[in-house]
Amino acid sequence: MYAIVVAIMIASNQAPKIPVMLASYKTLNECRLQLAEISKLQGYKRVVIPMLSYSVVKVTPDKTTTAFCVKDIRNV
Repeated sequence: MYAIVVAIMIASNQAPKIPVMLASYKTLNECRLQLAEISKLQGYKRVVIPMLSYSVVKVTPDKTTTAFCVKDIRNV
């Protein structure tokens, strides 16, 4: 199982946000296809981050939102 995780990095003095798992998928390919759909939303763009692989990023003046796929090992 794979999941999309959203992490928000805030550029102010607010407390940091904990990353959130949004949805689960049976395969990594399904997860990446969903990232491709998210990248079509206004303000989001697809990027490849070496540590996270395929990701979707939205940068605004006060925060950066990143979505990426992770392997769900809770049920292994």
